Amino acid sequence: MSSQDKPLAAKGRGKTTTRRVAANMLAQILRGKTLDDVRDRLDDLPPGERNLADAIVQTALRHYGEITTLLARHMKRPLPLRPHIAHALLVSGVAQLRFMDIADHAALNETVAATGRREQPFRGLINAVLRAVAKDDTPTDPHDNLPDWMKARFLAAYGAQDLALMVKAHQANPPLDIAFKNPEKAAGWGEKADIEIAPIKLSKGHIRLVRSGNVTALPGFHEGDWFVQDIAASWATAWLDKLLPTDAQVLDVCAAPGGKTMQLAAAGHHVTALDISATRLSRLQANLHRTQLTAQLVEADALDWQSDTHFDAVLLDAPCSASGTLRRHPDLVLHRREGYVVKLVAAQTALLARAAHHVKDGGYLCYAVCSLDPAEGEDVIAEFAENNPAFSLIRPQDDTSHLPDDVPPEIISPQGLRCTPAIWADRGGMDGFFIAVFKKTGD
Repeated sequence: MSSQDKPLAAKGRGKTTTRRVAANMLAQILRGKTLDDVRDRLDDLPPGERNLADAIVQTALRHYGEITTLLARHMKRPLPLRPHIAHALLVSGVAQLRFMDIADHAALNETVAATGRREQPFRGLINAVLRAVAKDDTPTDPHDNLPDWMKARFLAAYGAQDLALMVKAHQANPPLDIAFKNPEKAAGWGEKADIEIAPIKLSKGHIRLVRSGNVTALPGFHEGDWFVQDIAASWATAWLDKLLPTDAQVLDVCAAPGGKTMQLAAAGHHVTALDISATRLSRLQANLHRTQLTAQLVEADALDWQSDTHFDAVLLDAPCSASGTLRRHPDLVLHRREGYVVKLVAAQTALLARAAHHVKDGGYLCYAVCSLDPAEGEDVIAEFAENNPAFSLIRPQDDTSHLPDDVPPEIISPQGLRCTPAIWADRGGMDGFFIAVFKKTGD
C-alpha cells in the first residue's frame, strides 16, 4: 500500500490512551459488538485522537485476516481467548505497523505502553511479537480478510477477477454518495463545499465525495437539500419511479432508516413506510424532518401487518447479510456465518410473499437486498416467480427503456440489476446490491 493510500496518523496528546481506546473497541467487536455499537468510546478523546483511534480500529478490521496470518508467523501458539485486550492490542499494533502511515517506533512503543494491569503478563510477548512483525516484509494475501466460505461463494458467483476487486474495495475507506432532493441543486454544489477533492458527478442528482470529513458541516445538510445514499441503493427507487405515474401510492417495507422512502417522497409519491423497529423509525422521522419530506410511518411486523389499501408499488429492501456493504461495515466479516445466510433466505422468502399481497393489479413489486450472495438475491426471486404466476418478472436485458437513464450497462443482469464493488472500481466502486421488479398481471 502506498503512503498516500494509508490512513493518516493524528498529531496530539494522549496517544497511549488512544491506543487503549482502540484496543478496547476492537476487543468488544471481537466479542460480537458492531462497530457502531462501540463508537461511543471515542467521545472522550480530542478530535485528532478520536480520528486516530477510529482509523486504527477500521484498519484492523479491514486487514484482520492478513494481521492474524502475520501474528501466526511469529507466535508459537495464539493468546488464550482471554484476555481479549491483549489480543486486540496485538492486532491494533500490527495494523499500525503494516497498514498505516505511522512510524514504527510510535506504533510499537505506544501500543506496548497501552497495556493495562490485566495484560501485564503479556506485555513482553506483545513487545516481542510487534518487533518481529516490524522486521517482517513478507507479502500477505488480501483475500485472507474474507472468511473461506464467503470467498468460495463469491468466487463461484463472480469469478476470480471480480473477487479480487471486491477484496481490494474492502480494504479501502469508501466514498460518500449524496442524493439531492432537487437534482438541479447538485449542479455547482462542489464549488461551495470546503472539501479536499472535487466531487464526482454520478448522475444528474447524485454526486460522490472521495473524502467527506464531517458530513453535517457540508453545505445544504441542515437545509435538508440532500441525504446520504450509495448510488447502487438509489437504483431500486429510481427504477420504480420510471415505471410509476406521478404521485403513486407506494409501500416501503422494512423502510428505516429511510433512504428509499426519502427518494420516493422527493419524487412526489405518497409513501407508507413500514418497519418493525421503533428506534429505526425514529431515525427515519428525523431524516424526513431534516429534508422536509413527508411519509406515513407505521410500526409493525411486515409479516402480520394488514391493510385495506392495495398499492401502485411495494418496495421490499429485505433484511440480509449486508455483504454488499462490507467496505462500509468492515466488522461484518467477523460476525457473519454461512448458516446465517440460510436463515435469512427463509425470512426473505416469507417477506416477499407477504409484500406481494399489498400490490394492486397492474402494480409493481420491487425486491432489493444489499447482499452479494445470489442465494439472497437471484435465487429468492427465481423461487418467487415460479410460485407466483400472477407476477411477471421485468427483464431489463430484454428492454432497457424502462430503466433510469443513469444505470450503467454492466449492472444489467438477466433477472434485474446486480451491483458489486468491482463495478466502477476506478471511481470508488459501489455497494453490492441486487434489484428485481415484478409487475402484477392479475390475481
